[in-house]
Amino acid sequence: MDINPLIVDLNRYKDELADSIEIAIGFKELNKADGYVAHGIAEIKGKTHSDQPFQQVADMYNLPVEEVVANIRDFANKTYKNVIWNGLDGINDIEFK
Repeated sequence: MDINPLIVDLNRYKDELADSIEIAIGFKELNKADGYVAHGIAEIKGKTHSDQPFQQVADMYNLPVEEVVANIRDFANKTYKNVIWNGLDGINDIEFK
């Protein structure tokens, strides 16, 4: 069974990455929360800030950018609903830029 190492790390660092989503909310940039999460992953892994955070994460995990974006957005939506809103029903998905 091939486990995506990015998904493993998203789950491992869930609390720290949830902070990234809260920061995006604080800056009124929820639609950019996926980028905040990507920056957070890179920072946790000891990488410097990048203008292309999804590409940076893709390079770190040797994954296609499309897969990185999909995994991070899925994580961001689940975290937004379950951690930020405590699993309340009726919360819409984040509409990312």
